[in-house]
Amino acid sequence: MNSLPSLHHSLLSLSVLAAFTSPQVHASPVDILPSSQSYTGLMFTPNAQVIKTGDISLSFHQGVPFRNNISQWDNWFFATGLFPFIEVGGRIVAKNYSCNGYTTKDKDCLRDLSASAKFQLPYIYDLTGFNIAIGAQDIGGAANNFDTKYIVADKTFDALSLRLSGGYGSSVLANGIMDGPFAGAEWQPLSFIQLTAEYDAAEFNSNAKLFTPQGLLPWGSQLSLDYQLYTGHERSEQDVWGVNFSVPLMGYNENKALDLATSQNEQLAHKVNQQLAESSTASLANLIDALKNEGFVNLNVGYHNNKMVIALENRRYNHNQMDGVGVALGIIASKAGEGVFSDLAALIKQSDDTAKIANTQDQNIELILLTNGLPMFTVNTESQCYREFIQSDVPCDQLSFNTISAKPSFDQTTWLYQTMNNGFGRSQVILSPALNHRTATEYGFVDYSLALAANLYTPLWQGAAVDLRYMVPIANSDDFDEGGLWHQQAFENKLDRALVHQAFKLPKNIITQFSGGYMMGGYWGGVNETQWYSPQGSHTLGFEASKFVPKDEYDSRGRKIADKQSLIANYTYSLPEYNWQLGLQAGEYFQGDVGARITSNHWLGDTKLSINYLTSKAKGSSEYEDFVAVSIAIPLTPWRDMKPNYVQVRGIDQFVYSLQTRVGESHNNLNTGLGATSDLQHNIVRQYENRGRLSPAYFKANIQRLRNAYIKYVKVTVE
Repeated sequence: MNSLPSLHHSLLSLSVLAAFTSPQVHASPVDILPSSQSYTGLMFTPNAQVIKTGDISLSFHQGVPFRNNISQWDNWFFATGLFPFIEVGGRIVAKNYSCNGYTTKDKDCLRDLSASAKFQLPYIYDLTGFNIAIGAQDIGGAANNFDTKYIVADKTFDALSLRLSGGYGSSVLANGIMDGPFAGAEWQPLSFIQLTAEYDAAEFNSNAKLFTPQGLLPWGSQLSLDYQLYTGHERSEQDVWGVNFSVPLMGYNENKALDLATSQNEQLAHKVNQQLAESSTASLANLIDALKNEGFVNLNVGYHNNKMVIALENRRYNHNQMDGVGVALGIIASKAGEGVFSDLAALIKQSDDTAKIANTQDQNIELILLTNGLPMFTVNTESQCYREFIQSDVPCDQLSFNTISAKPSFDQTTWLYQTMNNGFGRSQVILSPALNHRTATEYGFVDYSLALAANLYTPLWQGAAVDLRYMVPIANSDDFDEGGLWHQQAFENKLDRALVHQAFKLPKNIITQFSGGYMMGGYWGGVNETQWYSPQGSHTLGFEASKFVPKDEYDSRGRKIADKQSLIANYTYSLPEYNWQLGLQAGEYFQGDVGARITSNHWLGDTKLSINYLTSKAKGSSEYEDFVAVSIAIPLTPWRDMKPNYVQVRGIDQFVYSLQTRVGESHNNLNTGLGATSDLQHNIVRQYENRGRLSPAYFKANIQRLRNAYIKYVKVTVE
């Protein structure tokens, strides 16, 4: 046994020396896989790699350095590539999943919830031929049982399928792991296996990793298994092993140019070209029928400033309004050739002898996107130019976006066909899970109340809608049962929301919405939201003001129920080219507390990962309380929903799961409602602004998604 560590030590020393003195080589084919800790790496040690941007990784491991032992504890880890060069994650370490830490003396009744981050320094590889990263795990929380900070460098040798790493760490982990210099080697002899050997600053370890080769599983996903082969740690209750699943987040690859010229896309390219060729023979009636048949509502066709103008509303592509715009533009480009413009010119001549529209060369089109009948966004292009964009993936020079001109353009257009597929009264039944949870507390690993939310949303006249939601409880943990700690927060079988909304699009890119009625399962009142958007959408400024009174004076315990009100200002700075938004919020929140919140939103496709810091002072208190929260928001509905009719059943555009921890205190007591807002499902940002992405800047940064949406539409609809 003793000779093996000596051999490992010699090999690692020589390998690390060779790594940092050899000539520069290209990027590694060695896969990037998780360690058993809160970072990518080997077994206990990290390398200088990070998770690919837009990927999400879910891991379960057994065997945790804890209490002077490699203990029989479980490690649940979630991580994502947040930006190029940055991975962030959160983990829960637990052994007993149901015990109450306040009523038991069991020393294993501990649950540790913490965050981690690793940053790979940019440009270093180009200058030196190796990578350097810094990182930390167990960030936040009152008790830092696994606190580790490190710097690590690595180098890859493609010809040998080998990656070597070395670094220095400072940690409180058991047995001196990661508390000092460490080094490791990862060798990938085959496309589905990796062997690792490491010195973890105290002892030598090695493990084997089996995984699916890239491209084997659908959606770009990968499954891996790792198992300990050797460890020098004598106090080890548990062999270290784990499983990991990684996949690109929903919609992340939708803006990558799709190459139709490859052999595997030959059939798809033929279908797309067939559709686009119809522009040479299609009539205006064909164009209108194609848009109606795809389910676009409130369809209008007219002319203005020598352009064909089409206004329509998308209620089918609910992951992202950009997909609806891309499908509509593709359908228009596939039909709008000389025949369509000749038909349009003839109709114009019948209605106004003085008006003219070009029908031979420049075939200019303006698309106006409506929401609940309100003009929100315009796209201007030229038909032939846009067809070439779809065929070649080279962006069309005659393609522009605007929000300020949407309402003036709509009002100034001479409409020849008005409000076809009228959206009035076409109800949407929106089904989604509703989850109220407490995760990794002293009361349990996960306590929850789960319900089915059935939301009936019925648009009326322009900007108006009726909004009803009924909750049907499905299941809950014992702490949400009658008499349980969180019984008051358990979902009940009842109507919990009945609101009427009325929105107005005002000049200068201002939109306001008034909402009134019954809310939160027991309050009557109203909310006004008002938002201003800069011309390109880089800046958003607004406020929320609300007032709600309880329908009952006292709760079930005889306590007087207080009114709820809010007066909150907000500002958002958007950088869509980096898939990032910074949000600032301050004012009086629902519980009467006063405070501020800063939020960093990271868009990975249609998935939004948010990290926010809240500081708020409860009503009647003299001290502020501080919290850090991480949330993930994803659409839970098919990419192409059921065709809108008088009843359309679909999923929700955004389901949110959040974890929060208290910071700056010696305790980690749960938040009791500080920082709460009205958080309407059909608020301005979600209902009218595409979850904050309906801006010229966002569309310019994601132009390929327009093309990809139409190609995807052809793929799923054309036989």
